[in-house]
Amino acid sequence: MALITETLASIATPALLLAALFSGAVSGPAALSEEPVLRIQGEVLTRLSLSLEDIKALPAFFLPGVPVISEQARREKDGGSATQASFRGVLLRDLLLKAGMKHSRKWEPGVYVRARAGDGRETAFSFGEIFYSSIGRSLLVAYERDARPCPLTLVVGTDVYDGRMLAGVSDITVARVELELLAYDDKDNQVVRPPSTQFVLADTAAGNQWVVKPADLRALPTVHLPAVVLIGDCEGFHGIHTLDGVPLAVLLKHYLKVPDPAPYHRIVVVSSDDGYCATFSFGELFNSRLGRQAVVAMVKDGRPLSPADGFAMSACGEDSTGGRSVRRIHRIEVR
Repeated sequence: MALITETLASIATPALLLAALFSGAVSGPAALSEEPVLRIQGEVLTRLSLSLEDIKALPAFFLPGVPVISEQARREKDGGSATQASFRGVLLRDLLLKAGMKHSRKWEPGVYVRARAGDGRETAFSFGEIFYSSIGRSLLVAYERDARPCPLTLVVGTDVYDGRMLAGVSDITVARVELELLAYDDKDNQVVRPPSTQFVLADTAAGNQWVVKPADLRALPTVHLPAVVLIGDCEGFHGIHTLDGVPLAVLLKHYLKVPDPAPYHRIVVVSSDDGYCATFSFGELFNSRLGRQAVVAMVKDGRPLSPADGFAMSACGEDSTGGRSVRRIHRIEVR
């Protein structure tokens, strides 16, 4: 009986290994020896569990001379001290593209990403800052710091302070805001929605909300964006325009108690009455050098917005495409 058992085991083991190789569970010696260090999950086509060797096999990206300024420097009169470091790793957007976005219609509005370290620290990123903005071209999952191996570290080269530099990052989760999206149906059925005359600003954590009217926006400081690419109603190029509006960060600080530094795990959802929406992260609004490019605009090409745009629309001058131009703002929600 022992001899039969040993014979069966000698036959079954190679067969099981062969099945595992073809199923992708084992990909060779490196996969057998390398433990997963990064998981990518959530609203993706393929959940990934990547070893360091898997990550290094992807196209490498090098960020030289990144200023590293502690969040504590915000409270120091002389601005504190800064160091510089160079990082090598993989762009976060390349990792996400490897996993694939689950929602295919322009990847669907309302998508955002959460990154978590092994010690529980968490930070959030908007889809737009990763894929539309130049922020995404400096958002790195680094495995080398100054040419030496380092724990997987999330680095944002355009941030002012190091609050989103997440050492020991282990989980990347893609999520999507659950709003009923009617914009595509409206377009197919040629539905024209009435212009907006106000919107609601809500802080879900504090349970507060405010009604914001045109006069309220006009009372706040504005910025001028000279060349903004606009794409509205989910599809189609709507030209390059000048916009004047209130920076989203200014609007939020006027109504909400935003601490300094801001809570980088929070996101902002700007939505229209047809469900089309865009996300912005607290990190890009309150810590990025490009944060004031995200606005709630009231004037386009020197004139008030048209009825089709409503009295207010969102836009981001830094974005290379206008996927975050939400017309007829109905609600701005901080989550």
